[in-house]
Amino acid sequence: AFVERQQFARHAARIERADRLLREADVPGALAELEAAFYPHPAQTATMARVVTNHHTGLLSRLIAAADAVQGQRLRLISLAKADRLFHERAALQQRYVALRQSGSRQRLRQLELDFRANTRELRAALAALSAEIASTRAVRYH
Repeated sequence: AFVERQQFARHAARIERADRLLREADVPGALAELEAAFYPHPAQTATMARVVTNHHTGLLSRLIAAADAVQGQRLRLISLAKADRLFHERAALQQRYVALRQSGSRQRLRQLELDFRANTRELRAALAALSAEIASTRAVRYH
């Protein structure tokens, strides 16, 4: 539990750095920190699972804020919907994971861990695509 909290704290600190960079209008720096703030590990307890889910909700809302800072009212990002869907899937996987850790078969737990890893890969790709989409819209400003 201690190691898990330490790992999570490092990812949470990246959100704080991203907030500071957003206030300083350093969108590329903030996007890099937000991508790195994604917590890839399955939480071991229900309490930690809620903390991680809230962290990911905050991460997504900050990406929306970064996109809004760049695009203004023209927020139309395809990757945002994909990332949102993957975060919802991850939350469901997380709930099942915690339940299976308490009382479930090892085989089902291993399969769920594989599903979790696949979700992690997809989410990393979606977050990278979202960051790239936000950064690319910065260069194209419509008058």
